[in-house]
Amino acid sequence: MEINLIGTLTMFKTMGMLPNFSELARVFGKDRHTIKNMYVGKENKKRKKKPSELDPYKDEIIEVLSHPGTKIKAAYWYFKNEKHLKCDYDNFKVYARKNRLLEEAKSGVPHPLYETDPGEQLQVDWVESIKLSTINGEIMDFNLFSATLGYSRLHYFEYTEFKQESDFKRCLIHFFKKIGGTTKEVLTDNMAAIVNVNNGQRNIHPSVVQFFKDLGLTLRLCQVRTPQTKGKDEVSNKFAQWLNAYDGKIENKEHLLRIIDKLNIDINNQKNTRTNIPPVLLFKKEKEYLSPLPNIELLNSYEDEMRSCKVPSTFVIEYKGAKYSVPPYLITKTVNYKEANGKLFIYYKRDLVAEHKLTKQYSINYHSDHYKKGLINKLASDDDIDELTAKNLAKFKNFGD
Repeated sequence: MEINLIGTLTMFKTMGMLPNFSELARVFGKDRHTIKNMYVGKENKKRKKKPSELDPYKDEIIEVLSHPGTKIKAAYWYFKNEKHLKCDYDNFKVYARKNRLLEEAKSGVPHPLYETDPGEQLQVDWVESIKLSTINGEIMDFNLFSATLGYSRLHYFEYTEFKQESDFKRCLIHFFKKIGGTTKEVLTDNMAAIVNVNNGQRNIHPSVVQFFKDLGLTLRLCQVRTPQTKGKDEVSNKFAQWLNAYDGKIENKEHLLRIIDKLNIDINNQKNTRTNIPPVLLFKKEKEYLSPLPNIELLNSYEDEMRSCKVPSTFVIEYKGAKYSVPPYLITKTVNYKEANGKLFIYYKRDLVAEHKLTKQYSINYHSDHYKKGLINKLASDDDIDELTAKNLAKFKNFGD
């Protein structure tokens, strides 16, 4: 029957006649649309490929999948959180498999090792969304700014609650101050703190361009699909996993910061697997090739840009080792703060919510009205609240009023 149908259609084509598809459907027992498609030919019925929401991210997806151990599910989780994709996991998986992205990412393309000259390059990245619990069961959710000198492999982790542009600038300045100079260039990937990606085009934030111009440095972005370019920092990031051993054993944020400082020391004092020399020793040579630090006032102006933090249950935020209170209703909210003229100004949604005189490290500064409001749900009478507030605040050497 199929052969007879094909022969009939061929005859009509040869004679240049348009068949009655409905009649042929009745005779041969097939759908008229199927017969019409057979007559017209598939080459004339090719569907136009519908663009996918994922097309602009194709190269980035391959880059993420190229990391050892990264599966499609992990890549989807990353893009959903960082790029706010609307598609679900099934569609993401179909797209990745249809376009053979995993195979391309694991294609075994050779990546020869290369070295940079002393003082030439600093590689930076984030270790994101680390979650550790304290001895009291409180979950600490934070990130690590990660920086590695290309020649000596001297490494640096810094605690950050956020991954904003101001965090990037501040941490970079902290590291340059720590080592007493700057490299010629800074190498990083498409971190959202400093780069916008639209339709596959990478655009560095104008304020970041100005920042690097002021510092006299070159910012270089990794080539798409070449995460190995900043492999020295990627390798060092594995040390962040050492923090997992402290899960459930951390006393507070100050304890965590001390652990991170100790981690930095230990990393730099053990032999590097590539150079077979501890980074702290090789840095002695690299330090001679660093460029001088830019104007200190310029660095301080960038370092003192508005910062952000999430208010804990104690409704005090930390700044330069001291603690400063905010109204208790801001617990779990994100506030911004900035130092000016010897004071700390704290804002919530552009409204000034607290103002404190700066005090020495380790001091605790509660406004009495903040403290009272924090006790309202704990005590029966206002007299009790006033008495306990006065008694507890008297125990602190410094507090604002």
